[in-house]
Amino acid sequence: MRRRAGRTAPPAAGPTQKKERMRMTLTKKEQGLLKDLQNEEKLCVEKYRKAAENACDAKLQHIFEKIEKAEQSHYDTVTGMLAGTLPAQQGQQSKGQASRQKAEKDLKSTASRAEKQRDAYLLSDLLGTEKYVSGVYNTAVFEFSDAKARQVLAAIQQQEQEHGKQLSDYMQANNMYC
Repeated sequence: MRRRAGRTAPPAAGPTQKKERMRMTLTKKEQGLLKDLQNEEKLCVEKYRKAAENACDAKLQHIFEKIEKAEQSHYDTVTGMLAGTLPAQQGQQSKGQASRQKAEKDLKSTASRAEKQRDAYLLSDLLGTEKYVSGVYNTAVFEFSDAKARQVLAAIQQQEQEHGKQLSDYMQANNMYC
């Protein structure tokens, strides 16, 4: 009887093991990095929301709103990681964002000169933010021991770089980038 009980235990452990693959144990250093990233993503969401409200050009407002949604997704992912869970599929978001980025070809602003100056200020601030946040993700990628967590963080870092590219493309199209 004990042998049968022992034989039935492994199948019950199988599904538990699958759940454990989606869960991770974080070191204090990893927790600290994720808390930093969580704070940065929260700030990004707020900055993009305010930038969308204050942008003069409708196309730029749309870009800011789209990036705000992506930043909210990053915040949610990092918050989940802090709770010890990893998302199932992170890479597909990056592909979707890349295809949307290609669809936005016409970046010429219809705003006045003074409005363009205000938009240029918003863009410069957000581009600097994206550069900084990408660097924080770069550090986290190297510090995490879990390969899946590194993949998730690297995918988010790539998306942050895509955001920076969208901003700089808009700036270049409107002679705002030095």
